[in-house]
Formats: sequence, structure tokens, C-alpha cells
Amino acid sequence: MPKGGKEKTLSSVQLPISKFRRKLVETIQGNKFVVVTGETGSGKTTQLPKYLFEEGFARHGTIAVTQPRRMAAISVAERVAEELGCPVGGLVGYQVRFEECISEETAIKYLTDGCLLRQILADPHLTQYSVVILDEAHERSLCTDILFGLLKQLFHQEKGIQRKEPLKVVVMSATLDVEKFSAFFGHCSVVEIPGRKYLVEEIFCDALGPRDASSSAFITETVKVTLDVHLKGSAGDILVFLTGQSEIERACELLFRKAEMIDYRFDVRDGTVDGLLILPLYGCMPTDQQRQIFIPPPPGIRKCVVCTNIAATSLTIDGIKYVVDSGFVKQLNHNPRVGLDVLEVVPISKSEAVQRAGRAGRTASGKCFRVYNREFWEECMPDHMVPEIKRTSLTSVMLTLKCLSIHNVISFPYLDHPDEKHILVALKQLYQCGAIDRQGHVTKLGQLMVWLPLPPNLSCAVLKAASLGYDDLLLPIAAMLSVEKVFIHPGHEQKQKEAELRHQQLSLQMGGSNDFTTLLNIFEQCKASESPSVWCQENWVHWRAVKLAFSVERQLREIINRLKQLPDFLKEDFDGSRNEILRRCLCAGYFANVARRSSGKSFRTMDGHGSVACIHPSSALYDQEDQLDWILFHDVVVTSKIYLRTVCPIRYSWVQDLLPRLHQIDAYELSSMARENVTEEEIANWRRKEDLKRQNGHAGKNGEGSNGVYGGGKGLLSSWEDCLKGQPAHDKIGGNKACIIFDEAYLGFGILPTVGAALSFGSLQFIILACRVNYFSVKRHQVNLPGRWRSGTMSSQSEMLAPGTWRGSSKEYKDPAILLRTPARPVNTAAIAINLIPIGIIHILDKSVHG
Repeated sequence: MPKGGKEKTLSSVQLPISKFRRKLVETIQGNKFVVVTGETGSGKTTQLPKYLFEEGFARHGTIAVTQPRRMAAISVAERVAEELGCPVGGLVGYQVRFEECISEETAIKYLTDGCLLRQILADPHLTQYSVVILDEAHERSLCTDILFGLLKQLFHQEKGIQRKEPLKVVVMSATLDVEKFSAFFGHCSVVEIPGRKYLVEEIFCDALGPRDASSSAFITETVKVTLDVHLKGSAGDILVFLTGQSEIERACELLFRKAEMIDYRFDVRDGTVDGLLILPLYGCMPTDQQRQIFIPPPPGIRKCVVCTNIAATSLTIDGIKYVVDSGFVKQLNHNPRVGLDVLEVVPISKSEAVQRAGRAGRTASGKCFRVYNREFWEECMPDHMVPEIKRTSLTSVMLTLKCLSIHNVISFPYLDHPDEKHILVALKQLYQCGAIDRQGHVTKLGQLMVWLPLPPNLSCAVLKAASLGYDDLLLPIAAMLSVEKVFIHPGHEQKQKEAELRHQQLSLQMGGSNDFTTLLNIFEQCKASESPSVWCQENWVHWRAVKLAFSVERQLREIINRLKQLPDFLKEDFDGSRNEILRRCLCAGYFANVARRSSGKSFRTMDGHGSVACIHPSSALYDQEDQLDWILFHDVVVTSKIYLRTVCPIRYSWVQDLLPRLHQIDAYELSSMARENVTEEEIANWRRKEDLKRQNGHAGKNGEGSNGVYGGGKGLLSSWEDCLKGQPAHDKIGGNKACIIFDEAYLGFGILPTVGAALSFGSLQFIILACRVNYFSVKRHQVNLPGRWRSGTMSSQSEMLAPGTWRGSSKEYKDPAILLRTPARPVNTAAIAINLIPIGIIHILDKSVHG
């Protein structure tokens, strides 16, 4: 033990947890699982790992303490290392995504829950650890919830595990549903620790009401309340809760401007307060900047920390007397409009509000100023936040479970079971990108993807580039996409124009039509600069973001180099320009994030949702929409509109063979895959279905009567492609028939299996093709068509499959051989609003078809 390791500071002795040291140690020694609940400020996060170390628990393995946020893991590790009198990385270390500070002598390791989940892949029984402490369990992050289930399963398999001492698991948090957690872990023991909490007066400021739940007014109102506290309150520091980096930086700028105009001789009620020190605090800040919030301010200066939700539980800042609660948090939610996870600003829960208020009563009595009113509290704020596992994509964790040979993911022991549909959709996405096969087994690609700490689509793109030998193109881009907020957008109008001009120049250096290559250009130029920080300042780029991207790229390169050494790592050749190779690699991973221009400046996504979206104003392609046809995007921003962000143009031919993957299989067809290994009989049935589809498609191509027209639709879809290209189709169909083909690409559903209605008019037959929505079954109806040829739309699903629904529009067509395009009409199919546009009538003669 290093010098000073046994010494206890006065503050640690006085913490409430110190009275429970013996009880905690004895309970953990005698039980596999223990739940520890203690109010904020009890000292459980910093002191319990020290107690276990000092009692010898680290003799047979490291003591791991998980945190849901990287900043918390780093700052707590530094605090504990300081108390033990050792450098960080020695006795106490940390490991977070893309950064670690540990050594062979590390006995207490603070790490994010995501890092521990990834370590289970290499060490399923966690043999390197003697104790695992899952801290801040009440936040119910996705990775923590999966760890709950894995550790519970681990103890059922413990008989065959070679360990000197059994693994101990401690679930720890400030606010827990104790009975629920104890029952989940076999009615385990519970230790409750009181917190050191002083009286906190809670004040509703009535600046926001229920009508403001979806507005951004909370930023300016929070600034007003904060300034009011500064001017009228007695000495003491202020902790302000906002939602994210952009909102915090905007608030800090507003506060700074207002504070400059304060005359401290007359405006401030407390004469001992001579200034205001404004400090931001959010997730992607460098460690050295984070430390500033813990440093006491100079005499007479009031410290004001503007932070995200991290300071509500994970961090403790001494000297806080006032809390200003905006009432909002930025949360990752699955957005059904776009089928993607989107960061959204939502009202916090009542339990979170109580947690925030408690920060004002750590060292003395304090006050919590709630910017909102009581109606907002009652109507807009839920009692508890929905666990992340029930509101976000499960794709990455499903791949992890599959790689751990857990095939029965439906019956996996979840603390709160996610919707089965979300599990099946995650498996479908893994199947589409080739990470798992039809039997639910992880493919070679999936085994490689799981080692990359990236989203599955970005992992696919990086691995594709590595197989072609062009990982130097994708790795910097992947690193830049893994950090927050690369570009600086100053609030001052003149500075904003200057920043936009510099950003435009960076884009034009790479052609001005690809946001991905702009990020690559920033990475390469900054790295080659003699003074990267100065270069970033001149180009209005966040140096801290690019600096973190350098570290991320270095670690990703190490992983890729290790994967390349594997004997079965695929290597490919491609003859093309670097620009084309880059975009093709992106297509390999992001083919579900493809959109086609619809009308004007809008695009329609091709993922099955058919969402209407626009290019985000920050993109280099903004105002270039008329020159684009197909685009690929990295993510979306949802406001009153859907905006596509980080965009590049692509060619349809690059995704032509990839788009059908999105619709080859229904999510519900994977139900057996989600429960257990798929049987050979199910595989045989599935293959027979696929063979039948191919046969039907072949029949449609070769024109075997009316069944050939109506069958699987593959022949018709090739005619659709020919129509788009303006080339004659060569489908031979017997009889005098015609086809009306709807623009599936315009609908946003790609080349899909179709549902249709066969119509007849005299000796002439034709078929209407529309996209399949909500898996309703294929039916066929003969409909008499009165009067002349007409274009039109069906009004609903029920009418579409019933006779008499072909309604006329303002245009009439007597000759079925002409090509037409009519204005879109909304059609509500299975409660999903879409547009149907006929793009061509093909008159089918006895021997050939002409587009």
C-alpha cells in the first residue's frame, strides 16, 4: 500500500457511511448479492470501494465500480486516488470508452457500465474481478440493465467456474425501489445508509407552465432566475441544471453578457459578493476543464456551475447553496416517425427533481429554485423516468448477448422486460446488416462488429473499408462522429458569419458536397498543424472535440489492426477513386439511412417509414437539393420537421442490391430466433418460401399468364426499374393486359414485396401495385372499371382491397400506352399517411412491354 493509504481525511471520517463500515463489510462477505441504498452525500461511491480494499477483498481480483457516465468514472477515481495518497492509474484507476488510466497494480477500477459489458465478451465469468459494484443503478442505463441479467445468470453457472473466491456483486444507488431489486437478485440482503442532508427550501418560480413543455423558453428563463439569485441571494455557489452542451454554452454566454453589466456597488444585495465565476460542465469536456468546477473560487467570488444531469447524482461539488432547476433533461428516445434513436429534450421526473434539489443541502441549508410552476410539476413530470431499455434501440446489446451464446433473448432475465417488438426489430437490423444468420447465430462479420465500440452501421462501414485496405479513410471519420459538437457556432451575429465562412471553406476544400469528407479534412489538417489548438481557434472548431477524436481514432486503429491479424479476416479489392470508395463503404453500413429526393427540397427515407425529411441547414449540401437524387445520412434531428444531418450524395446503383435487405423478412418471422436456436425444420420452411418467391419472380419475368403478372412481383419490379431508366421492359405476358406501377421509391419503401388488386376492363386487365404496410395479407379482387381510363388513388386499406375504389381525378387517359405522373394524393393505409403516385402505365402487347 502506498504511503498515506491508511490515513483517513477528516471529511471521509465524518461521512454517514463511516458508521456502517463493519455492517457493510460483513454483509458483503456473507452474500453473493447485496443492495446498498444511501441518500446523496452519504459517501457510498468513494468510501465503500476503499473499505473493501482495506479489508482485503482485492487480494483475489480487482474491485470494479461502474458508473453510467465517463466523467463520473474519471472524477471519482481522481477523488479516491487523492484520498489514498496515490497517483491515478496506480492503486486507483479508471477505464472509459476510448480512454483508460490503469496499471498492473490497480486494485480499484472505476469504469463505465459499457466498458464492463464489453469486457464480458473476452472474460464471460469476470475472473479478473473479486467485487463488482454497479453504482447509480437508479439511472437504469441500458448497459447496467443488461449487466443485472448477465450477473444474475453468472451465479447460476458458478459451479463450473474456477475462482479462488466467489464473485461479489453490490448494487448501489441513492434512490432505489429496494424491494424490486432485492427480489430480482433472489431476495438478497439490503443495507440502507442515511444521507447527510440539510433542510432545502423549494421555490416554484412560475416562469414555465404545461404549455412550455415542448418549447426552448426554459433556457432564457433559467438564465433570468439564475441572475436573480445572484443579485438577491446571500453568499454561496449556484448549481444550474440544463440539458446539453449547446444549451449550456448558450446559457453561459447569456450569463456572461448580463454579468458584465452588473454594478456590484448597487445591484448586489450581499456586499461580500464581488463577482460571478461561470463554469460549464457537460459530458465531452476534457478532464482538465472538469477539474475547475471542484476548485474553490477566490474570496468574494460566487461560483456558478451550469451542468447537465451528471451533477444530480454522480458528482459532488462542495459549496453549493443554491440550485436552479430548469425542469428538463436531454434523453435518448426511439422516435417512431423516423425509426431511429433521437436525443430529445423532455421534462424530468419528480424523483430526478428531488435528486437535483438535494444538491443544495449538502453542507448547509440551501434553496432550490424550480423555474416551472406547480401545474408543470403535476401534469408534465412523471413520477419516475422510463428505463432506457424500454425506450431505445437494443441492436448493440442484442449482438452482445448473441456473441455470449445467449440465444433465448426473449427469456433473458431483464429487470424490466423490454417490448418484444423492440427485441425483434433489433434482431431484424442485425440480420439485415449480416451480423446474424437466419438461425440466429452470429456471423463472422458480427463477431468482428462486436469488438468495435461503435454503432452497428458505423462498424459495418469501418470493417468494409478495412477489408479494402482503406481504413485510413473511415477511421478518422468514425472518430469524429463519436465526439460531440465539432463546430463552434458563436451567438454573436458577426462572429457567426465569420464561423460559417470558415466552415464553408473547410467543406469546399473537399469538394463542398460531402459532410463526411469535411470531418476527414478537419481531422487531417488539425493533426498536421504545428499548433492544433490554434488551428481550431482560427477555423471555429472545438479543439477539445478534435483532441478526443485523435484518441478515439488511435484506439479504433489498434482494434482494427488486431482484427486484421485474424486468419479469416476478409480482404477485398476495388478499383475506384478514394471518394467513391469512401461513399461505397458508407453505403455498406448506412444503407438503412438512405433517402431519395421527393419534391422541392424534401426527401423520403427508404427504411420502411417513408418519412419526409429535409437536409439540416448545417450541412454543406443545404441549398444544393435540386442537384441531388439519392443521399445517405448519419443521424436525424427532429423538431417540427425531420432534418437529416451529416449527409453525402450517393448513386442508386450502389444501394440497389442492399435496399431489398430492409424488406426481405418481417420482424415477427424472427420470433423463434429470439427464443432459442432455430430448428432445421424452420430453416427448411423458410428456404422453401424463398424459393417460391424466386419462382414467382421468374414467372413474372417470363409471363406465364395472369399469375405471372400478379405473382411475387419480381418481374414487375424490374419493369419499374426500367421505367425509371426510360428503357423498354421485355416482360412477356399473355393476353391483352396493362400494369399500373406505383413509385415505391417515392413512397420511401424501396423495392418491396407488394400487395395489389387486379382490375379488369373489358378484355383489358391491369394490376395496381402498392407497398406492403403492417404485414396485411395479399388479396386479389376483380374490379369492373366504369367509363374511361383514369388515374387515381385508394382512400384506405379496407377500400384498397375491395371493389369499387378506383376513383377518378381531373385527368383522364384513353390510351393506356402513355407514361404519366400525376399529383400525389394522401392515402391513409393502416393509419400510416403515405402518398401514392402512379409513374407509368405500361401497355402490354402480345409479345412485349414498352415503358
